[in-house]
Amino acid sequence: MDNLTSLLDKATSLTLELLDVLSEERAALSQPDIAILETVIEKKLGIAQALQAIDQQRDNALAKLGAAPGATGIEDIVATNTDQQLNNSWQTLCEASLRCKEENLLVGTMIQKNKLITDQALQVLSKGRIETDQTYSASGITARQSQSKPLGKA
Repeated sequence: MDNLTSLLDKATSLTLELLDVLSEERAALSQPDIAILETVIEKKLGIAQALQAIDQQRDNALAKLGAAPGATGIEDIVATNTDQQLNNSWQTLCEASLRCKEENLLVGTMIQKNKLITDQALQVLSKGRIETDQTYSASGITARQSQSKPLGKA
């Protein structure tokens, strides 16, 4: 059990590092310097690879204990084991993972927003107007509509 606890603690440490990097990524998305974002993404990739390696080691440890891989196996072991440190390590990892998921959703939202702004700017440059999808047209069908007048008519 000590090996499994140690692996969970390592995964927690890496997950907390990932949380910090996701915060850096969110900040970098609002900076004009793309090099900062590239550096952050490289750090994120390195942490993700390290987490994958820990996950493989954890699954091997679970297999030696006769448990299923992944969260299911750990939950089965925690439910049938009285080792409080193992339970604490698992709970800490779950909480850190949830925080990472929430931060990643924020980063994803910022990326989508930036993409929308870029797409609209490209539409203005190429077509002279921004086109959007209406929720419904008069006939009840989604239709494309210009949000603004072409630049030549403005």
